[in-house]
Amino acid sequence: MVESRRWPQAVAPWLGIGAAPAALTLGAAMAQRHGGAVPVAALLFGAVLMAVLLLAQGQLGLRAPLGDGGTLTRIAPLYLSPRSRLVLGVVLALAMIGWNGFNVGLGGASLAAVTGLPGLLGAIGLEALVFATSFAGARLGNRIGVLTTLCAIGLVVFCLFRLSPPASPVSFHIGDAGATFADMAALGGYIAVFAVRAPDFTYALERRRDLWWCVGLLVLPAICVSVAGVGIWLRTGEADVVAVLARTQAVGNLFVTLAVFTPSLTTTYSGSLALRSVWPRLTPAVAMAIVAVPGGILAAARFDNYLLPWLAVLAAVLPPLVVPMATEAFRRRRGLAARPVPVWTWMPAGLLATALTALGVFAAPIVGLAVAAVATIIAHLRSAAWS
Repeated sequence: MVESRRWPQAVAPWLGIGAAPAALTLGAAMAQRHGGAVPVAALLFGAVLMAVLLLAQGQLGLRAPLGDGGTLTRIAPLYLSPRSRLVLGVVLALAMIGWNGFNVGLGGASLAAVTGLPGLLGAIGLEALVFATSFAGARLGNRIGVLTTLCAIGLVVFCLFRLSPPASPVSFHIGDAGATFADMAALGGYIAVFAVRAPDFTYALERRRDLWWCVGLLVLPAICVSVAGVGIWLRTGEADVVAVLARTQAVGNLFVTLAVFTPSLTTTYSGSLALRSVWPRLTPAVAMAIVAVPGGILAAARFDNYLLPWLAVLAAVLPPLVVPMATEAFRRRRGLAARPVPVWTWMPAGLLATALTALGVFAAPIVGLAVAAVATIIAHLRSAAWS
């Protein structure tokens, strides 16, 4: 039996994702798309989408009777068929490799700027440090998470003082609907993988209030850091945060290098869990290496320069699963009989949203969630008719 936990014991990865330099890059990319300030409405709708996905999936990890009290790997068999778990595990592992490549690419470029090393060596060196640190115990990992999160906050403060925007980074103008949907998709994609794996970080939390604290300490910092990224673009006209910091002071890139540690460690941890759910005989070390090696290759190729397309794909593929799983969990909490989540309630929705994303439809992730919701309703109506 896992001891119950409170939010201070679980919050490090949440705050680490919320305050990560990736959110700074996201804000700059959003500003580049708008050609200036980002509408407040887009940020608010995006924040609501983030919170709903995180709360819906995160409650599965809470201690019974509020949740199932385990990581995603432990509770997935209670909801998904073996085939569904196989597909989900593969998708999550690939997503974690991508996020590892993004974070290490961003931090490796900053390390190279600080030390004068070639970019390739910066990425490889940082990946090696992340991989080695992945073997740290939970207590040391949490302390590292707190330290590097403070560095991320320091990075934002540094940017606000050194690169303060010449005008307001947010606008109360509604703006184009397509751009608003694109911003929502980007913010939803930013936490899409983390949301699906949220039980990995909420397991054994004993109160809903603990979950609310964790979600709040991810969403609010993520929005604030994104706004700071908008300010960087307004000041410099560039979305490449590393290049901008390289022209200011070395301390800025040093903050980036340290701040990517927590989100990078999160990818090796969750990626190894996803791989071992597909291939249980894998040892944790081998599973983490399978994440770190291709992640290092992506990092060396500066995968971080492709943030918005990457987030659009993540927002399309993964969130539809949250709808039927959260709905089924709600049914069970009300004492109704447990039923498996049909694969057709979420996989076709994800495939449709991905196809629409490839066609350039900004609202594709919202369409995917809507289709998953309709399919979930149909599934429950059919079950009620047969019962």
